[in-house]
Amino acid sequence: MVVPSAYAQSDDEMSACVDKANGVSSAMLDCGKAEVDRWDARLNAAYQTLLHRENGVKRQRLQAEQKAWLRHHLKETRRIAADPDTGSGALMLSQGFELDDITKRTLILEGRVRDSHG
Repeated sequence: MVVPSAYAQSDDEMSACVDKANGVSSAMLDCGKAEVDRWDARLNAAYQTLLHRENGVKRQRLQAEQKAWLRHHLKETRRIAADPDTGSGALMLSQGFELDDITKRTLILEGRVRDSHG
């Protein structure tokens, strides 16, 4: 179950890590990677919970929706990272999109887990 404090704690951990990075891009990217990994684990847990609850058409719909989201997520993340107009900030921008997108999707799926549970 997602509670506001879980999001705030994650945000606090990310902020503390970035502060310790002292403006070093590679260290800030490491912070972002750790945060993406935390959200990815939550996303996968919520998706697996929903997948186990659904049957038939609802399950197929969920799988198709998740595959479509993942295709778009990966395509857009790569597009931003490869954009020659963003220069050295491309990886930071790409990771920012990745984190924002995975956070939104995770919260949607966790909301469905809560809503379908009672």
